[in-house]
Amino acid sequence: MMARLLASVAGLALLAVSAHAKPRYDVAINGGRVIDPETGLDAPRSVGVLNGRIVSISRRPLKGKRTLDARGLVVAPGFIDVHSHGTTIPSAWMQAHDGVTTALELEIGAWPVDAAYARTAGQGWPINYGFSVSWIGARQALFGKRSEGLLTEAEVGKLIALVTTGLDQGGVGIGFPLGHHPETNRSEYLELSRIAAQRNVPTFTHLRTKNTHEPRGVIEGVTELIGVAAATGAQMHLCHVNSSALRATPQVLAMIAGAQARGLRITTEAYPWGAGSTRIISPFLAPENLPFLDLVPSDIVIVATGERIADAGRLAELRRSDPTTLVVIHYLDENVADDRALIEQAMLFPGAMIVSDAIPYVTGKGVLTEARWPLPDNAMAHPRIAGSYTKVIANYVRERRIMSLDDMIARATLFPARLLEPAIPAMRRKGRIQVGADADIVIFDLSSVAPRADFASPARPSTGMRHVMVSGALLITDGKLDQASRAGRPLRVDTGTRSAE
Repeated sequence: MMARLLASVAGLALLAVSAHAKPRYDVAINGGRVIDPETGLDAPRSVGVLNGRIVSISRRPLKGKRTLDARGLVVAPGFIDVHSHGTTIPSAWMQAHDGVTTALELEIGAWPVDAAYARTAGQGWPINYGFSVSWIGARQALFGKRSEGLLTEAEVGKLIALVTTGLDQGGVGIGFPLGHHPETNRSEYLELSRIAAQRNVPTFTHLRTKNTHEPRGVIEGVTELIGVAAATGAQMHLCHVNSSALRATPQVLAMIAGAQARGLRITTEAYPWGAGSTRIISPFLAPENLPFLDLVPSDIVIVATGERIADAGRLAELRRSDPTTLVVIHYLDENVADDRALIEQAMLFPGAMIVSDAIPYVTGKGVLTEARWPLPDNAMAHPRIAGSYTKVIANYVRERRIMSLDDMIARATLFPARLLEPAIPAMRRKGRIQVGADADIVIFDLSSVAPRADFASPARPSTGMRHVMVSGALLITDGKLDQASRAGRPLRVDTGTRSAE
């Protein structure tokens, strides 16, 4: 009896010591449905975070300086958006509510590259960031207004040298918005892609032509991309296949699948919206070109004012007077079954990544850069900046069940990470819930996660993202944004003179 009593007292003492032991983790996330897209883990687990990394995945509850009860919630890697132009802090905050912990400007990129990284680091960024080398930015730096036309062979040589300098500065590949600058040399696209292949960095292409109808149709644009991939061996990423292929989506996806089957390094992406957005001066929005896209002027809406353009005359006038104004283009109608099916084909294409193609918010005073939350009611943008990933979860996964949750998470995390790993080895720590991975983590309620933004009110953040962690720091806790958090880190290519992070 005495022995049992002593053992019992000793056990209680041990429990007391354990209860007051120093926590082993900065943050413990207990009891959630942990999904790791690489290993296939999808089970209740607890996750321990220390010094910005995941250091433990346990079947038992863990103790941290801060403990999050994740029972009934999904714990997944933070989403990696490889196509975001929302390079302002308000935009980053909005994307965080959509589950994005890394937003990269890769289609257009930045110029000069070093200056873009220095400026963003100086501001302090709430989520991870990175930039490709902007081919058109380098062109404009060299040739000014002449950058829109053909260059001589000697001038192409100078451009190649300048873009190579951007790669030396750690740019994440090369961004080619050819569709916005179609009358440029094919030779420089080919030669710069060859350099990208030599350096094992990706290229990001907005197709030169996207017309649904010939001549200069989207098939021609995809053929150019496939030809360059075959000639150079470069990793060619085709941006927003949904708003590039439009009604030719079945043919374009078949072309991509055929090229992939023959060993070409081609990837693509899509966002779950029928409407796109760009500047009104884009060549494909010229009044005479709209019929080739199956569009009329009234399909185009001014972002800042909501004006739906009445006719070709008004469109031509706005292209002259305010060429940089942002517009939304209603390409496909999500309420029409045949149109919706085209979007779904792009979204469900094997290996296609989910992106936002986010644009920054604007008000009557221009681009909203002031770090304020919540955003003002007159902040306007395409709602995809606020609700692309949550839209896929709510609509594709939960409500219609045309995509599994595991597949959705892979498209938002692992696939983008793998795209960038050859150029940035640090990406091997992104897009995973594994010991050693970076603690970029989203914790959400599958039953309630949903977008709230629409075209009338695009500044409403999504709901259901209970907690969002960046580099081990909580940016969103219990749905509340920490405006002081600046844990975002740069992602850039290691050129041997600087770290990749």
